Amino acid sequence: MKKFILLMIIIIFAFIISSCSIGNMEISENIEAPRNMDLPIEGRFIIEDYKISTTSTMTEEDAKTFIGKEAVFNESLVSIGDDYCYEPNYKIKNVEANDYLIYYYRTNPELLNITDEMIQVVSVSGVDQFFNDFIKISEETVIVNIDGVFFFLNKTTDKVEIDNVELDTAPQEITLRAMESTEKQALNSGILLGLKSLDLEADSEIEDWNYRSIFIRSVDKSIVSIQEMENILLPRMTGFWKVEVQREEVDGKVKDNIVAYPINRGTNVTIKTEDEGIFKIANEKVDSDDTIKNILFLGNDYISIENIHYRNKGQRYLELYPVDNINDSSPIKISDIMGETGREALIEGFNKEIVSNIKDSSKGLLNFIPKEESFGLFRRNGLWILKGRVNYIKNGDYMYEDFNIPAIPTQEIIRYDELSVPWKEIKNRRPDALDAFTSPNEDIAIVVTRNEILVYAIEENTIGNEPIGKLQLKQGEKIVMAEWAIGRYPQLWEKEFIKEEK
Repeated sequence: MKKFILLMIIIIFAFIISSCSIGNMEISENIEAPRNMDLPIEGRFIIEDYKISTTSTMTEEDAKTFIGKEAVFNESLVSIGDDYCYEPNYKIKNVEANDYLIYYYRTNPELLNITDEMIQVVSVSGVDQFFNDFIKISEETVIVNIDGVFFFLNKTTDKVEIDNVELDTAPQEITLRAMESTEKQALNSGILLGLKSLDLEADSEIEDWNYRSIFIRSVDKSIVSIQEMENILLPRMTGFWKVEVQREEVDGKVKDNIVAYPINRGTNVTIKTEDEGIFKIANEKVDSDDTIKNILFLGNDYISIENIHYRNKGQRYLELYPVDNINDSSPIKISDIMGETGREALIEGFNKEIVSNIKDSSKGLLNFIPKEESFGLFRRNGLWILKGRVNYIKNGDYMYEDFNIPAIPTQEIIRYDELSVPWKEIKNRRPDALDAFTSPNEDIAIVVTRNEILVYAIEENTIGNEPIGKLQLKQGEKIVMAEWAIGRYPQLWEKEFIKEEK
């Protein structure tokens, strides 16, 4: 009996060890990055046909020149003729064909002979730069929109090796990089700035802000272009969007709507199809009356605003929204994008700056606790910082207090927010500097003073003695958006900017 019991213990123990080993092996296989994963689109394609939409900026003659051009989809390269994306990232989304085509392209499935209710869209982007969306009809056919024209690509080869791509298909820069050439490339940098200024000429006593965009491009530390346009042109991973604040005045009441939309469609789109009648898409939601909105920060995916209820004792709330659903969702909680660390930082900042400074015990408080959705982004010393806000009542009036949140905004909110020249060094050179931005190329710096935007070349970890470019600011004007483009993208951004400026 003792031997039997001993034998059973040994068997059970061996089984436990074996089970643990199997479990560990399965976990290891699950977390290992997949290798040789099939690309959603792969091979060599040729453009064989096109359809011109109502938003086209291309002539019939220009569209015809694309016929016969090749497109390449590879894990190292995506190219359409001379346009290319190096080291592409593929993202897949399944969408309703009708909604997607109306919303993004102001067209309908019938134009493209699409009969399926759902379609697969493959988004291709480089390093923080969007390239294009491709509608995958089948393994053999792909549709791409270029300047409002839909081009039909048909596959000719299943796979393409980067070493075998002809020189006329892969531009020289790609060939040089693929061969690991060490030849020095020109330093190309561009910055797209969104600016806000209070309208001092408005007749109404209600605050009103004007917004504009500035694009600055440099090559080898020399300014080659400075462009300006009204409203904010926002570069996103899905292409360029326009952001506007539309003010309504009805019966003495004022209400602001923030509208964001892709530039290849309008804020209101009306499409008529044979089967489905009239469709209207408006990126607006009926909001409470008497609310005006002040944009504090705008990034690729998020917008920080101050929501002001000017008629109801002037409450001012800080709120953060996704750009895709500015008016169709509730404010985002700090824990939604920064996790428990963000929530704890919010409470820490509140306790340090608000609770410790409360001296008036008779102060009437309303919700005088830090709400997770009550925070925003502000500029300070060349960086975006987080601030929280608490609202309360004192002597019958609505009041608020702001406090710093001791946390760094995540890359989900801001993709690039670094100074290659220390803020202290910038202040030493320009004591009047209020803000600054430096290019990821570390070739130019944008210095903001009370009256000017100054562009400096960066030399040996500091800014030059004299600016290489300057731009006059309006009174009290502030920057609410700063997006950098480097490499080949500054010229592409400039082309888009000029097209929208007209």
